[in-house]
Amino acid sequence: MASAHPVTILVQGGIASGKSTIGRLLAARGAAFLDCDRIAHEVLADPEVEAAVREAFGPGVIRTEGRAEGGPEGRVDRRALGRVVFDDPAALARLEALVHPRVRDRVQAALAALPAGADGRRPVAVIDAAVASKMRLLGDDDYDVVVFVDVSPETRRRRALERGWAPGELERREARQESLAVLRGRADVVVSNDGDLREAESHVERVWSGFVEPRR
Repeated sequence: MASAHPVTILVQGGIASGKSTIGRLLAARGAAFLDCDRIAHEVLADPEVEAAVREAFGPGVIRTEGRAEGGPEGRVDRRALGRVVFDDPAALARLEALVHPRVRDRVQAALAALPAGADGRRPVAVIDAAVASKMRLLGDDDYDVVVFVDVSPETRRRRALERGWAPGELERREARQESLAVLRGRADVVVSNDGDLREAESHVERVWSGFVEPRR
């Protein structure tokens, strides 16, 4: 039986801040983990969405034989699509109109399906969404806990380079996203993720005991 409403934790932060790491550490304490980037990839693989993307952006964003990145032939080539929309606000808005409502529907369905605990306590869901404010994942409801993952720019640049990104790519992408100062200002709690995994776990324990458990 589904619960009335799960405790929702939104994890935000800059690119390469380790949001997924913090989210998965929270999930290890018994929360469901909803990765909106992964869900968006699933949405793009839906045949109806693929057809709409081809119509909106042309055949150049659909994989053809011989391409080695972005998925199998006939599917949306996410890298090619990214090159089309990244510096074109109108194109990005068209893509978001196709993807965001479907991601929102899947997130809301997943939240509604979470069962209450054996003791009747509210379940917990961790949501990792870089553009949560655009998606309006919870409709008009607020998240119970908003966590901002704080990492120095130097650490994030290093991590981006380790991912294979070119110098300056992090800054270029981040310029298109909401200000980190604004995201931080909305947070209920700020978690540092400049250290090692053990340090991150100690911060997550503080979030869980001080912000999550009292709401269950």
